[in-house]
Amino acid sequence: MKRTLLSLLMACLILGGFSQTTYEDFESGAALSWNAADGVYNGVFENPDKLGINASDSVGSYTKSGAHAYSLFLATLATPMDLSTNNQFSIQINAPVATQFILKLEGTGEAIEVTKNIPQANVWREYTFDFSAASGYTTLTKIIIFFDPGNGTSSDTYLFDNLIANPAGVCAGTVPDPGILDDFECQRNATYGVGWDSLSAIANPDPTGVNTSAAVGQYIDPLDEWSALVIDYENAIDLSTNNLFKAKIWSPKTGQVLFKLEGGISPASEIFVPVTVTNQWVEYQANFSSQSAANHKRLAIFFNAGVTAVSGDIYYIDDITREPAPTGVIFEDFEPTAKLSWGPLNGDAAVHGTYNGLVSNPDMTGDNSSSNVGSYNKGSSSFSTLTALISGIDLNQFTQLNLQVLPPAGAAEVTLQLSSPTQGIKEVTRPLTGAGGWESLSFDFVAFTAITDFDAVNILFDPGVSNSGTFYFDNLVQGESTVDPCEGVVPIANIADDFECQRNVTYGAGLDRLEVINNPDVSIANPSTKVGEYTDVLDEWSALVLDYGQDIDLSVNNQFHIKIWSSVAVPMKFKLEGGSSSAVEIDTTISVTGSWQDYTIDFSALAGQSHHKVAIFFNAGVLPSQQDVYYIDNLRWARKNYTGCVVDYEAPETTIDNFKYFANGHLETEGYEFKSVANPAPGGINTSLTVGEFVKASDALPFAGMYADLDAPIDFGGNPVVKAKVYMNHIGNFAVKLEGSQTGASAIEIIVANTKVNEWEELSFDFSAAPVDARFARLTLFFDLTIDATGADVTSYFDQLVFGNGSCSFVGIDDLLPIRQLEVYPNPFSDWLSLENTEELVRIEVYSALGQKVKSVELNRQSNQRLDMSDLENGMYILAGFSEDGLVANRKVLKK
Repeated sequence: MKRTLLSLLMACLILGGFSQTTYEDFESGAALSWNAADGVYNGVFENPDKLGINASDSVGSYTKSGAHAYSLFLATLATPMDLSTNNQFSIQINAPVATQFILKLEGTGEAIEVTKNIPQANVWREYTFDFSAASGYTTLTKIIIFFDPGNGTSSDTYLFDNLIANPAGVCAGTVPDPGILDDFECQRNATYGVGWDSLSAIANPDPTGVNTSAAVGQYIDPLDEWSALVIDYENAIDLSTNNLFKAKIWSPKTGQVLFKLEGGISPASEIFVPVTVTNQWVEYQANFSSQSAANHKRLAIFFNAGVTAVSGDIYYIDDITREPAPTGVIFEDFEPTAKLSWGPLNGDAAVHGTYNGLVSNPDMTGDNSSSNVGSYNKGSSSFSTLTALISGIDLNQFTQLNLQVLPPAGAAEVTLQLSSPTQGIKEVTRPLTGAGGWESLSFDFVAFTAITDFDAVNILFDPGVSNSGTFYFDNLVQGESTVDPCEGVVPIANIADDFECQRNVTYGAGLDRLEVINNPDVSIANPSTKVGEYTDVLDEWSALVLDYGQDIDLSVNNQFHIKIWSSVAVPMKFKLEGGSSSAVEIDTTISVTGSWQDYTIDFSALAGQSHHKVAIFFNAGVLPSQQDVYYIDNLRWARKNYTGCVVDYEAPETTIDNFKYFANGHLETEGYEFKSVANPAPGGINTSLTVGEFVKASDALPFAGMYADLDAPIDFGGNPVVKAKVYMNHIGNFAVKLEGSQTGASAIEIIVANTKVNEWEELSFDFSAAPVDARFARLTLFFDLTIDATGADVTSYFDQLVFGNGSCSFVGIDDLLPIRQLEVYPNPFSDWLSLENTEELVRIEVYSALGQKVKSVELNRQSNQRLDMSDLENGMYILAGFSEDGLVANRKVLKK
């Protein structure tokens, strides 16, 4: 049938045995009387780009109104169109932006319209429309075009040309199949963006094997390594069900094909598939079920990804489809025999135990009624390992492996390992309940989806424990994740509720009106999957109350943040109450509706007071006419904007210390963590006890560095300067990069060379080019940016980083600050040290003579304190006393 179809298509093209209707080509002026119902029809213009598919001299031009979402222009014909034969329309468009347009034919009581994506700006593209469903219409006299439909603020100018109707072909009346993106015959439902000019439909050059279709796509690979064929959806792709992408590809060389989802607000997702067979059709697939809730707008297909193409590299592609992903892959079920070759690690039965082979299921009464299962006894090692070679593990397809285990009495846990020849062993451990009988364990390897070469699976039964009992196992299956994604998540104290994994607050009043739902407006402003839905009742003072049950600590994190999506503009009230202090109210207003907005309530003036609850009043003081619904998310406490001294390791409660390495060679791979350490050379301009350390790895990339995501934006306070003290054992540079702007400003990076070796110096960075409202929320630091690694690990130090005005205070070893001396006795001391007049102190920190912090003790605001110093070696120490405002007292002491 497909071969007959292609023959008919080719015959029509070759014989030219048909006529067409040219409605508009602008070559002798406008053939139709175009009028703008909204916007401006600019008349006939000279074609500005004759090098593409449209070599015409003249084209039409239209400018949107900028005031109407569906700004349109149209032409009215003197007589109705005859669509009985010529009902396949085409039009060429050159658009200033990637968007959509609608072509509509309208008459008296009759109309037909189709929306098409415009995937690329500033290039002529031709779009085709099947209007054969209107072949019997007799009143169609209007041709209407809507550009950028739904955008009421656009005033862009669009060029159009060559509006032509051709006879209905063999594909006339084809109903688009949403599961077929392109079969290069009648189901041509994809809109191609990048790569469209490298793709053409041709006769199948090799109609054999898995693809005997008559027509296929021919893709001529551009001469680089990362060109792609991009299918542009314009809007977010619905991946909730049809998330398995397939394509038949005929490749002239081995390599790998890359399927990539991109273009939305979610991070891009890539799946590499090896190409091992050449010069024949092979069906490749990419399972994006892990992206079922993500936001992507484009599918990019890279032929021989990452390899520079050479002249003559031609690929053929066909039957690009979407369908529901399979529910699982069975690696081992022992039915009727074992599918994998199990055995002790390295074949060492004495150490790693004995695989007893396939045996009858000793307990068919529980969750596993299989006839056959595997049996294993541990060896002399408490970490005895059972192993098997395995292939086909694609964690982008499914992230979870499931295993059923029948353990002996007393067994506590099972570890499942996947082994990669390039990335080593990755493991997940799950507990056993000890209830007896078969247990179904789920191991989620979601953290390792980037690894594509796992070739072995290991099982450690009761690792670290000697156990002589027999373990039975069965049904090793890769499938969809069922493990609670919040399992093991450590609560973050300053996050009250993100309606996902950080649900750390107890609600009082209003809890019965609060539900967790899917985000109704996933956007850049709030890409969260889950949010809270709060339904306000019909009175003026109902509230949603967060009840902490104790005093809310406002000493540092005193800015209450909340995201709100509201359909109505209303007054808001935030109230602190419920403690021994008087209640305090702060008013604000929801003025922007229909989108996620951030609100910040400043409670810093209440630090030190006693309040247990935060009450949130929507439409405060107003009796609503209906039960309004509000959406809320990311309720959290944060510090005020970062300004002045932001890095000073003498005051750890306010300093930035959550730096993470990147591009740092083996140190990054090993998970090397940023550390604050003893000042290597206290003296000169920096006698601080503790400073920040950065180790540049011997195999680091030239742009290796570390970054910290801030829980509040940077505020220069009118002085856009950054100052930092650095200590390096060589001449290089130090760079500061500000990024993550909350207002969309571009990142700014400044490099300053150091001038001193083995001596502290202060460097200054001018950020006056940054917009005043940039609100940067990520700080990135580099040592020796753009300079290649030396082949050895290089350690450098930094301290006392200041944004804008101000400076950092510090505790010196030889030059103590002019603050009060702690009252201590005895001095010298042996094991115990007494302190007097400590009512204002909240913490004592103890430093060695070299500046290394060796002890920190929280105090209880009593006038006298005793410190147990028995764990310290004899020598000189410095005590630093901190109040809620910072360092206020110190004293040198001697232990002997």
